[in-house]
Formats: sequence, C-alpha cells, structure tokens
Amino acid sequence: MMPKMNGLDLCDTLRQITPDLYIYFILLTSRSTKAEMLQAFQKGADDFLRKPIAAVELHARITAAARLLDTQRKLKLKNRQIKATLRKTQALNTAMDKDLIAAQQLQTGLIHNRHRRFGRFDIAALVENAGPVGGDLAMFFAIGATHIGFYIADVSGHDISAAMLTVRIASFFSAEALGQNIAIKHLKTGQICPRQPHDILKSINQIMLKDVTTDHYLTMVSGLLDLTSGRLCFAQAGHPYPILQAKNDRFHHIGRDSLPIDILQTARYQDHHLQLALGERLILYSDGFNDGIYDQNTALRKEGLQPLFARVQHLLGPAIIHNILKIYTRPAIKHPWSMTCQR
Repeated sequence: MMPKMNGLDLCDTLRQITPDLYIYFILLTSRSTKAEMLQAFQKGADDFLRKPIAAVELHARITAAARLLDTQRKLKLKNRQIKATLRKTQALNTAMDKDLIAAQQLQTGLIHNRHRRFGRFDIAALVENAGPVGGDLAMFFAIGATHIGFYIADVSGHDISAAMLTVRIASFFSAEALGQNIAIKHLKTGQICPRQPHDILKSINQIMLKDVTTDHYLTMVSGLLDLTSGRLCFAQAGHPYPILQAKNDRFHHIGRDSLPIDILQTARYQDHHLQLALGERLILYSDGFNDGIYDQNTALRKEGLQPLFARVQHLLGPAIIHNILKIYTRPAIKHPWSMTCQR
C-alpha cells in the first residue's frame, strides 16, 4: 500500500537490479488469499507473514533467513575459491601441455633414422607412443664401415620423467659425437672399434645407479651387427626376448634372462651370438607392442606377434612400417616400438 510502488513491485524491481546480491524478503501483509500469496512468491518473496504480526514468530523467521543467507555467503566464497583454483589448474594444464609438446618434439628428434640399408642388410624402426610422450626409444648407428650398433630401451612409466630419461639414454649413443658414444672404444692408434653389448649394458647400469636419482628402471637390448660376416651379437637387460624370423617363416625367441637396468649394482649381462642368414630377420620390440591388437579384433600377446610379422615377411624398410601401422592398433596406455634387422 506504499505510495508510487507497493511492496510486491519493490520486491520485483530489486530482484531485477541486484542479480548478484540476494535480498531476503519477508512480506508483512493483511492480504492472505491463496492467489495473493502465489503472486507474492512469483514476484520474488521468500516468506509471508499475515498481520497482525507476532514478534516471536517474526524473530524466528528472521533467524531462519539469517541462516540461509549465511549459508549462501559461504557457498559464494567456496565458489570463488573453486573458480580461482580452476583458473590456476587451467594455467598449469596449459603449461603442462606446452611441456608435453616440447618433450614430444625432443623425443621425436632423437630418432634420426627410421629406415636405412647397409649393404645387404635392411634396418627399419617403428616408434609409436600411445600418448604424447613415452618411455620407449629405438636407435641404430654405424661404427666405422664394418659394424652397426643398435639398441632398444623401455623406461618404466609413461610420463614426462620417463621420456626425459630416454633423452639421457640416447645421449649415451650419440651418432654425431662418436667420442661420447658408449658403444665405441677408442684405441691408442686413433682407430675405433665396437664394445661388446654386455659391457655396454654394464656401464649404463653403473652410471644410472651412481648418477641418476629416479624411481624409474629400464629394460634394454644392446646389439652389434658385423656387416662383413652377418654375425650378430646382443645382450638383454630384463627386456622381452628378440625374435628370429627364419626363411621358412619359423619364429624363435632367443636370448637370456637378466635384471633390468638401475636395479642392482652387481647385475651381470651376457652376450648372445647368432649368424643372420640371407632372408632372415631379427625382430626387437617393447612389452607394450604385444599389448595391442591387429585386424581390429585379434589380440597380439606373445603368440600373436608371429602371425603379424608373417604377414609382412616379404616386405622391407618403409613398407614394413606402413603395413604394420595399417593393421596394428596400439594399446591405450603402453608405448610400443618395434625394430627389425633383415639380411
């Protein structure tokens, strides 16, 4: 009954001009029909008291309103804190995404050659991470005119720290700075010659245990191929057995059990020797590779590797990589890679 604007209009107007500030309205009125009460709530009223007013009842309604408003203030404060935390999290995620991209580019840059022919020998490597980065790495490099060194490393974990550890491993096998390559021995005459694979793994294990503080460990195969004779020598450090694919399409898992690197100071590694005949292929892979599927529904596992590579037996180099990528579906978490060496 106020002049110019009644209580309902005042309530409605304030609701519109103060959307961010909640005002609790208790209407005190002599009008008490259901239609009038409905109209009051539609205009934005929170409570309704009929005249004459009992002070005790009004006090109780105000006390209840105060509790609601206090709860609302606390919720608003929490919401502001959550939004502030969300903004910080988004900023951190953005920074992490940039770090992941940088790590991915760095890790990809480590793989200089994915395919190369060395006389009668053909070497192809496939490195495919399930996520932006991974802990797997494959590399091969020439040692003089008569030998090829190669290795496969699989660092535990699938995060940036695992990827960065692969960078450290790659630094041991520099193809550009042979003076820093752990696989090469420098003679007093100024000539170079290859180190034996078991000795390479032993040195890496000692370096990792002494200089690298990390919760990660890694499995590895280090190998050496003599281009003149076809003799191949490799040593394992807890890694899956390499597969020899013979000319008759028979598969043989070869190697010796051993401890991963960065586990035990006294770990010992042994060399395994074989003669790679014309048409034979040595296949190296990480444990993530046989967690995938091919033909969209056939699980690889250990046994499934044989039919997969049997289908590409007649292919060489980039053609192997292309066809494996066509039929192979990588797993959601693991970071597989494969390398083949064929004479």
